[in-house]
Amino acid sequence: MKHIYSLIILISFYSGFSQSLPINFEGDITTSDFVDFAGGTATVVPNPSLSGINTSSTVGQIVRDGETIFAGSKILLTDNLDFSVLTKISMKVYTTAPAGTVVKLKLENQGAVAADVNVTTTVSGTWETLEWILVGTPNTANEIVFMFDFGNIGDGSSTSTFYFDDVEQVAGPTAPVPTSLPIDFETGIVDTDFLNFNGSIASVISNPQIEGINTSSTVAQVVRNGGDFFAGSQLLLDGPINFTTLSQISMKIYTTAPVGTRIKLEIQGPNALTNLDYITTVSGTWEVASWNFYRQANNDEGQPIDYNKIQFLFDFGNVGDGTATSTFLFDDIQQVAGATIPEPQPTTLPIDFENNSVVTSDFTDFFGAITSVIPNPKIDQNNPSATVAQLVRSGGAGFMRSKLILTEPLPNMSEFGTISMKVYTEAPVGSILKFKLENIVPNAFGKEADALTTVSGEWATYTWDLSNADSPIYDVLTFMLGYNGSNDASPSATFLFDDIEIIPNSLSNGPDLSFNIDEIVAFPNPIKDKVTISSKNKSINNITIYNILGKEILQLQPNSLKTNIDISYLDNGIYIAKILTSSGIISLKLLKE
Repeated sequence: MKHIYSLIILISFYSGFSQSLPINFEGDITTSDFVDFAGGTATVVPNPSLSGINTSSTVGQIVRDGETIFAGSKILLTDNLDFSVLTKISMKVYTTAPAGTVVKLKLENQGAVAADVNVTTTVSGTWETLEWILVGTPNTANEIVFMFDFGNIGDGSSTSTFYFDDVEQVAGPTAPVPTSLPIDFETGIVDTDFLNFNGSIASVISNPQIEGINTSSTVAQVVRNGGDFFAGSQLLLDGPINFTTLSQISMKIYTTAPVGTRIKLEIQGPNALTNLDYITTVSGTWEVASWNFYRQANNDEGQPIDYNKIQFLFDFGNVGDGTATSTFLFDDIQQVAGATIPEPQPTTLPIDFENNSVVTSDFTDFFGAITSVIPNPKIDQNNPSATVAQLVRSGGAGFMRSKLILTEPLPNMSEFGTISMKVYTEAPVGSILKFKLENIVPNAFGKEADALTTVSGEWATYTWDLSNADSPIYDVLTFMLGYNGSNDASPSATFLFDDIEIIPNSLSNGPDLSFNIDEIVAFPNPIKDKVTISSKNKSINNITIYNILGKEILQLQPNSLKTNIDISYLDNGIYIAKILTSSGIISLKLLKE
């Protein structure tokens, strides 16, 4: 599958003059030297905050306003950048955006990516120096690309405005020597060949646990101490990994961390990255972990992806404390034959995940999402189903997602315009549940809507109004649950979902006309003050009415064939009524005028 960054096609023709590092904006760079793209506008302006670490009179400014999540600007350099001695780029940054905002620095040559590194701001409203470790980057890049607040769409406000200055190369870690698979740590690899980040320190040591399946004399060790939940270490490879026949990477692991610890393996290339998780099954003994990259071997056009970096993220989702349970030994990293993963099978709505109607392999995950079909771990009265889907936000991008293919396009969405789905999460109330309809042809069509969670720690039904007058073109369901939220694989980054269905959009044109679905009738509709809901022959046990954001408005237990409901106090708009009878649940859309 293709990483989103490969979809970013930046302008390769320049109206300005090429420059070289360092850049301080004191006459070396003018506004015309920037090449803006996708909603970013760069200028050279007076320093808005002559204070702290930056009293320079002139700085660069980028304002992001609309268009895309990767809006930015770039500068052409006179010569290719060489990171064999000075292995970091540093830059002063000022913004009033919240601390934790992602700043992506990308190095390219005519659109070919040499490096792509994120750092996050640590302050707001004051200058700070950010650094990007670029050790091991090939000497092929002569374009430097600035993408502030990557992953979000700017709105042109002060929090979408970024100032930067003093862009320069500085001393950093010793450049690593690339290696190749298999790796057994007996010869060739030394401590400086690891690139460590965010609280992970890797080293090559004598095996302190010679036993069981691993009697090697030398192994690698990672100690995680502080930093971030995504602390890790990376090795560079001297060539791309070929997954044509050996699609699986295996590795021996030893740790005293508890059973169930998450080990993430990430592979990266110039234009793509992907990662998979392994959950440990033992503690205090060696085990073999494996990751099957069969699905990730090729891009959307069927061409092999050149992955030439391998990254180890032990105990992903937690911050290490330097103790034994934050210490991991690993050895014998190699490619092995892996099972062929079935191709995703199309399905149809409604989807309840029962009786193997949808299985794990039918989902296609992107950018860190891990989706599976599992026994319902949260059975309650709101969802007594035995089987549900689970999406874990485990690393990757804020816009991570998972997709299901439909057997045929959805019917005209002007008639069937609302999607309903049950969701359980322990994420905070107000978390974004983004639902998108797409066409199986890449980037052909797309329509999305958001719902905000109204509860935490219980099942709730949410709806997305996706009505339009388009032809029937949508045949892919895309789930972006917890959009731009936590991605540490914790309970607050985990979403269960079930019972995906279309709610017919059958509102009448007259004030007193009714509509009928499975012998359940609501009239009048549209509604002024009161609505009557009746059933021809099934007693109505329960009626729950939700607003369009999925928030429960009222609940009744009529236990009769007909009931009158006063909704005069509700605001005008669209509401969803869930009606429970002995034959099941029926959803009606109500229009309050």
